[in-house]
Amino acid sequence: MRVRGSWVAAAAIMVACVVWIGSGMVGGARQPPPAPAVRADAPVRVGVVESRARAVTARLDLTGTTRPNRTVEVRAETRGRVAEVLAEKGAALAAGAPILRLAPDDRAARLARAEALFAQRDIEFQAASRLADKDYASRVRVATTRAEREAAAAELASARLDTARATIAAPFAGVLDARPVELGAVVAVDDAVATLVELNPILVAVEVSETAIGRVSPGAAAAVRLPGGAMGEGTVTYVGRVAAPATRTFRVEIAVPNPERRIAAGMTAEVSLPLGDTRAHPVSPAVLTLSDAGELGVKAVDDAGTVVFHPAQPVREDAEGLWLGGLPDALRLITVGQDFVSAGQRVEAAPDTLLAPPAQGPG
Repeated sequence: MRVRGSWVAAAAIMVACVVWIGSGMVGGARQPPPAPAVRADAPVRVGVVESRARAVTARLDLTGTTRPNRTVEVRAETRGRVAEVLAEKGAALAAGAPILRLAPDDRAARLARAEALFAQRDIEFQAASRLADKDYASRVRVATTRAEREAAAAELASARLDTARATIAAPFAGVLDARPVELGAVVAVDDAVATLVELNPILVAVEVSETAIGRVSPGAAAAVRLPGGAMGEGTVTYVGRVAAPATRTFRVEIAVPNPERRIAAGMTAEVSLPLGDTRAHPVSPAVLTLSDAGELGVKAVDDAGTVVFHPAQPVREDAEGLWLGGLPDALRLITVGQDFVSAGQRVEAAPDTLLAPPAQGPG
């Protein structure tokens, strides 16, 4: 009886242990409470800031390239051998400054002969005119000597012009960019002997989109920033009216004073074109979104708590951010969650304290 009692006691203890261990595995660890059910019609919460439009100067920021105001390939107008080189490449020349001179060859002799012939024809004409006045010579003789004198005058003018053309000069003030002939070279009529560029003023050429070209007009002021931070003020001198087929942009040229020719052609330039005063909102580029039709704009919440999409136009960009025009004067701009809501949807708007702008006066 004593052995059987010990066996029963051991079995009872084993069963008790199994029950205790099982109860710990099943119910000992606390489970998190179930998440409350979200109503399907509950409004989405978005962050908004109260934004008011301010008066700003609309500005078009572009990147362009500096170009010479004029570039001319100077060509020989008479033939001959280069006898003197009077200007080197890179030289700054005044209008009329000589670049090179051709050998005189027989030009001096032809000029002297033409001068002598003209003097003779002039004496003959004067004598015939005096005799005709006294009826000692016919009017035919007078007409003949007059024609001979005019022919001699034309030959004299041609000889003088050919002599003058032996000196090839700069047609305007500029920089001698190229001189493909050297001392002793023989040039023919219409051979290129020099390339002259005018750098004062210098032009900055930019491409303006078809949406903005209507607001750019000749005579408008423009700010130009050059490599190294140098600034310049220019004036719009040309507005293209035919778009480039590939880019659908229009060429605009700005003339910038360059009296010391420090601005070289071919440099990259940043151009800021003022387009007039307008009202706009400063925003972070992150709030920009697209409508279903692909239109650029922003989303806002109206007084009824409904999302409204507003098309917008970039006006300028500066330290305050991106300025958008074409918007209402005041709006609750969605700055958090705009990508998760759509126009017409009801939302719960809460102030976005991180992006809220400082208090500002009206306008």
